[in-house]
Formats: sequence, structure tokens, C-alpha cells
Amino acid sequence: MKYSIVNNVKHPPFKGGVGICACCGNETVAKCGNFKVHHWAHKSRKHCDPWWENEGEWHRLWKSYFPVESQEIIFKQPETNEKHIADVYIKQTVIEFQSYSIKEDEARIRESFYNNMVWVVDGCKSEFDKIYFHQSVYTPHTDDVYLRKLRWVGRGKILAKWSKSTKPVFIDFGTDLVWHLLQFDPKTKHGLVKAIPKEDFVNSFGGKYT
Repeated sequence: MKYSIVNNVKHPPFKGGVGICACCGNETVAKCGNFKVHHWAHKSRKHCDPWWENEGEWHRLWKSYFPVESQEIIFKQPETNEKHIADVYIKQTVIEFQSYSIKEDEARIRESFYNNMVWVVDGCKSEFDKIYFHQSVYTPHTDDVYLRKLRWVGRGKILAKWSKSTKPVFIDFGTDLVWHLLQFDPKTKHGLVKAIPKEDFVNSFGGKYT
């Protein structure tokens, strides 16, 4: 986690820090080593969010584009008391940043739980996906220069996997653009994507791209 509650204030980790998890209310300790991203860790995660994942530099950078008060927001299902921590909640929309692989059933459950949400996916986790993607896109005959047709090459599965999402998916291949996955047929490997400058994407949700 990027934040814990210290003296009733949302606080980033600091050496020797002890806080309280806003989700489960259990004690957290700050981890500020030299190799991993500084973070808060539970002494025990038994009663906290089962959707929790380690966060790397990519994940943290994306979070940093949005106001602190919109990061790591707790959502609760009243009927079951189920609670989860959304990466960002802003303009009545949850933004989930997904760097690690996620099972399809869990992705669909998250989409149902948060309802109004979008995914931002790290397209550089696989060594070749970025290369495959840029070999696959070409410009269709349209006035919209950001709209691209593609025919996927190579063995990467990133587009096939995320084509099953019920919510908008934006893939970050490590440039100043994110690519909105509009459609993709895993059988023919043909699809349609739209390039969006990261600054425009972030600004559209009230963040600040720096």
C-alpha cells in the first residue's frame, strides 16, 4: 500500500513508521528498503483485501498522476461487508492499474464489484508484447489519425486476454500514449485500437500528467 493512517492522516511510508490500514483497521509497518518501492505492509493480511498486489514503479507512477485524496479508496458492499481498495476513484470512476497477470474470473468479479471503472494495463510486462503491438498496428482510411486497425503478430496474448473485459481497457506500451482497446477477435487476430496521449487521458479524469 502507498498510504496508511498515521495520527488520523493518510500518510506515505517513512522509516520506522507504524500506521493503521484504512481498509481492515489492522496495524501496518513502513517498508523503506533500497530495492523495493517504499510501501506499507500488514503485520497480518488475514482480514484485509484479497485483491491486494505488490506495486512496482509503473503502478506507483500512474497513481501519482492523481490527487492523494483520490488514491486507495475503500469500497464496501453493504450486504456482505466485503471491502476492496480501488487504486484511484475520481469523477465517480474507479481506475485500476494492472501490472501483474490476473485470472479472468477475478477480473470479471472486480468489474462487477466496482461497476463504473476502467483498466489501465501495463503492456511492457512481457518482453515482446510492445514489439508485437507496434508491428501489428496500421492506419485505416479515416479522418481520425489516432484510430488504428491491427492484425496481431507473434504469440503474445495480451489483446486476446483483455478483449474479454466488460469495462474499457487502456494499454500502456511505455510511450506517451495509451491505447484504448476497442475490439479484438482472438480467432482472426484483427482488432481496432485508438491512441490517446497520456496527458489527455490523465487530464480527462482530473489528474495531472507530469
